[in-house]
Amino acid sequence: MQKCDDGDRASLYALGLLDEAESSTFERHLSSCSVCAAEVRESGDLAVQLSRTIPASAPPASLRRRVLSESVLPRGVVALVRGAQMSWQPTPFEGVSMAKLYEDPIRGELASLVRMAPGARLPSHHHASLEHCYVVEGDLIFEDHTMTAGDYSAGSPDKDHTAATTKGGCVLFIVHNLQDQAHVH
Repeated sequence: MQKCDDGDRASLYALGLLDEAESSTFERHLSSCSVCAAEVRESGDLAVQLSRTIPASAPPASLRRRVLSESVLPRGVVALVRGAQMSWQPTPFEGVSMAKLYEDPIRGELASLVRMAPGARLPSHHHASLEHCYVVEGDLIFEDHTMTAGDYSAGSPDKDHTAATTKGGCVLFIVHNLQDQAHVH
């Protein structure tokens, strides 16, 4: 069988491993090269035969849920958490739970809802970056100020934040950083 300088790309093309520009260029070459066209057919047949040797298996339920949830995101949306799917997790602080809404591990950004029972306390903590806090409902009490439903604050980056408590309980929307550190005493 004859050889072609582009023959090594035939197998990659048959397996769908060329990027869009390379595929386009190679398709033009295929129209005039019977050697590469035959190689593409053989590689495609081999890929089908190989796929038949792999035992069928079901993906873990967690992967299936993640893929299905990501596939239904509206255009331009990177996270969508429905209220009914909210997953509240306990924190190390008594009476405080958190529902993670979005996490960007590269930038360290985290968007969360925080729910505090009446009398619960958040310890003082260090902000690794700017922290945004919006009180959705209830009250949040610091040493020097109190916030109520509808109030918003932005905590300075690289600063310590005083401890906070709540008299009647609260729900907070917070954008913070994975590197924030609580001062637990």
